[in-house]
Amino acid sequence: MHEEAFHDKDSFSECDKFLDQVLSYVKFPFDRDEIRLELESHILEKIEYYIEQGYDRTTAEQYSIKDMGDAREIGMALNKEHNPFLGWLCKITNVMIALLSIWLIYFYGSILIITFFQHSPINDIPKSEIVYRIDINKKVRLDDRVIKFTNIVYEKNGDLNIFYEYYDTRLWGAGWSLSGIGDVMDNLGNKYSAGSGYKSGGIISKCVKTLKNFPREADMLIINYDRYNRKYRVEIPLPRGDSNE
Repeated sequence: MHEEAFHDKDSFSECDKFLDQVLSYVKFPFDRDEIRLELESHILEKIEYYIEQGYDRTTAEQYSIKDMGDAREIGMALNKEHNPFLGWLCKITNVMIALLSIWLIYFYGSILIITFFQHSPINDIPKSEIVYRIDINKKVRLDDRVIKFTNIVYEKNGDLNIFYEYYDTRLWGAGWSLSGIGDVMDNLGNKYSAGSGYKSGGIISKCVKTLKNFPREADMLIINYDRYNRKYRVEIPLPRGDSNE
C-alpha cells in the first residue's frame, strides 16, 4: 500500500504544496532534498494509515498534512537545525579535507617514488679507480634526524669519499636537507672544512662528501659534530697499503 501511494504522484498536489512551503524556509540548499524525502516519507506513512482506516486517498492526504502541523513553523525549525553558516562551513571543510588528502597523497607518493628509484652515488666511481673501499654501519642522531655512514672509498687521484644516508624520524620532516655532517679530520692533524658533495632526494637521502688530496698515509678518519649543544664523534679506521678491498 505504501509503495502504491508513493508512485501515485498526481494525487499529491497538496502534499507537494506543503513540502514546498516548508522548504521555502530552509536556506541551506544542499539539505533540501534530504529534508523533502524525510518529510514525504512521514506523510506517505500517514496516508497509508488513513487509507487502511477506510478513507479515500484525497481525504487521507488532507488529514496527513494536517497532522504534520504548520508549514511555516516546521520550516523555521528545520532552518535552525540546518543552519546555513554551519552547512557551508561543513561543505568548505569537506572540500578542504579532500584537497589536503589529495595533496598529501601526491607529496608523500612522490617522495616514496623518488626514494625507491633514487640513484646511489657510490656507483659513479669506476672499480678500476678505487684504491680501497670500506663498508661501515655507523649511526648517529641529531634531534629527530638519523645519520648513517655507510662507505668510505679512496680513489687513485687522492679523493676520499664519505658516503652516508640520513632521514627524519618525523613524518613531516621527510625530504628536509641536512646542513652538514660536521668537521672532518684525519689522525695526521689535517682538517677538511670544505669538500664537494652530492645529495639525492626521498625519505632516505643518499649523500657523498668528497675530500680532495686526502693523504694516503692517514689511517684514521674522524668526523666531529659540535654545534648548538648537539654533539657526536665518529672514528673510522682506514686501511694501510694499496690493496683494493
